[in-house]
Amino acid sequence: MIGHEPKELLRTLLNDYKMPAASLSKITGISVQVILDFANGENIQSTVTQTEMMDLIDLVGLLVIGVPSSDANERVSAITQALNKEFGIPIETISLFSTLECEDIEEFMKENDSLSIEKRYNLAVTVLFLHYIFKR
Repeated sequence: MIGHEPKELLRTLLNDYKMPAASLSKITGISVQVILDFANGENIQSTVTQTEMMDLIDLVGLLVIGVPSSDANERVSAITQALNKEFGIPIETISLFSTLECEDIEEFMKENDSLSIEKRYNLAVTVLFLHYIFKR
């Protein structure tokens, strides 16, 4: 994260966003104590691999910088695109699962405010659930 100190971002995540170190431990596989040591400025490089360290820094950056910097519509659109591009799930399939028209979803991908709140909610729940299933 250029211009952001990873330890500061981690402290922000733990303190301001109330993210439990135990949750980060479950997500990353890094012990709670090592996460807390890192947040407190201790050198943890001898206790984690470089890959684990980069994964932790990326996760913290996405949570502290990425989530607040994009609105919910942008995130739903990005997840829809990921389902389509990364997993090869056709928009038609997403349409059928969400009971929306293909054209509605395609238009939403171009212009995030094109759907009513009800349709956006329906699409969001559908794509988040599908993404959750496929990422397992």
